[in-house]
Amino acid sequence: MIRAVLTASALLLATATPASAATGYLVWDSDPQAHPTQGRSGNWTPPELFSVREDPEEGNLIRIKGESADGWEYLMIELSRHDGQRITEGDFTDQRVLVVNHGLGWYDDGAEFAVEHIAYDDEGVISEFDGSVEHHYRDEPDSTFRAKISYRR
Repeated sequence: MIRAVLTASALLLATATPASAATGYLVWDSDPQAHPTQGRSGNWTPPELFSVREDPEEGNLIRIKGESADGWEYLMIELSRHDGQRITEGDFTDQRVLVVNHGLGWYDDGAEFAVEHIAYDDEGVISEFDGSVEHHYRDEPDSTFRAKISYRR
């Protein structure tokens, strides 16, 4: 049910923006025992309220940051590969993902993420990104954080 709502929200946000404008969304939800988000959820659009950046100096991680328009909700997701290689399009399992919310963070070394599309501009900066993340708090039940990201700049 939660995944269906996430997918429906992402589709609604993606189609609500005119084709000529910058597009993007960050939609996320979490189970009651998910740390650090603990049952909260959110979504951000337009893309001015979130960013997707690669950091080659920190093991080629991809950092996704979002903030609500009122500034009360902040979320950061860091995707990285255990082998330190650049993240490309594909499905990645048992990888390291950090989720930070309200100043608290949790690493999951067994997280899953998928990159459906990634493109870079002439300067090597991410200009397009489509992906999803599933992060767990330990192996406890009801502790999953999920996010869907689409970013264009």
